Amino acid sequence: MKTVLPILLTLLVCLLLGAPAAFAAEGTFPVEEGFLSVGLDQLDYVREEEGGIDLVYKPPGVYEKLAKFDKLMIDQPEIWIDPDSKYRGTKPDNIKAIADLMRENLTAKVIDRGYAVVDEPGPGVLFVRVALTDLYLQKEKRGILGYTPAGAVIKLGADAVRDMMKKIDIIEIAIQMEFQDSVTQEVLFAIIIKRGARKDKATGQKLTRYDFKYLRLEMQYYGARLACSLDNARAPDAEQVDCEKPQALVDADYLVLPDWYELPQ
Repeated sequence: MKTVLPILLTLLVCLLLGAPAAFAAEGTFPVEEGFLSVGLDQLDYVREEEGGIDLVYKPPGVYEKLAKFDKLMIDQPEIWIDPDSKYRGTKPDNIKAIADLMRENLTAKVIDRGYAVVDEPGPGVLFVRVALTDLYLQKEKRGILGYTPAGAVIKLGADAVRDMMKKIDIIEIAIQMEFQDSVTQEVLFAIIIKRGARKDKATGQKLTRYDFKYLRLEMQYYGARLACSLDNARAPDAEQVDCEKPQALVDADYLVLPDWYELPQ
C-alpha cells in the first residue's frame, strides 16, 4: 500500500492552483501569530483535509529575484509550545535537538549544491527564518524507566528526537518559514503548514496525531525546493527543473525519499 504524504500534495495544490481568499472569512486564524513579518491578510490558503491547512505568501517575480542570492543565512529555528497544550514541559536538550534537526535538513541540499551558509547579512545573502509553533503536546504515561539522571550521556540529533517521541505525543504542530533579502528585509516567500488536530467535542473534530517523521521530510523537501530554485535562477530555460513537483526533484537528485514513502502515480 502506498503511503501518501499530505504535506507535499497540499503544497502543490496551493502553489499551482492558488486558492486566494481572506482567511479572516473562515474565522479565527489557526496558528500562533507574530513570527512572520508579512501580514496575515497577505497569505493565501488551501484547506487540505481533516487537521491540515497550508497558507502561502508568494509575490510575483519571486523566482527571478533569487538570481542575486548565492549565500544563505539561516537563523536557529524557534520552538513555540501552544499555551493550551496539555503538556508544556520538555527538556532543553529535546528542544535543541528539534531545532538542529530542522536546520540541518533544510540546509543539507543547499550546501551540497555549492551555496555557502554564512553568519552575517550582506549583498547576495538570503536570510531564512524558521519556527515550529502551536506545538500541542500530550505526555504519555511513564514510570521510573523514563527518568533521566543528571550527568547522563546526552543523546544527539535524531536519537534525541526519537527518545522524546517515546514519552510525548505531538497532537498539533505548525511549521512557519520565511525567506528575506538580508539587506532590505524584503520578504520573498513565506509559508505556514498546520498539521494534526486536538479533539473538540463542540465541533466534532477527532484527535489527529502528527507523526514526527514528516518534519524531517518536510525540511528536506523545502531545502530541495530552495536549492532547485536557486539553481534555476542561474540556468538557461532548457536546463531548468520544475521545482514545485516532488518527482522532478527526485529525478534531478535534489530529493531522496525514504523507503516508507512512495510518490503517488
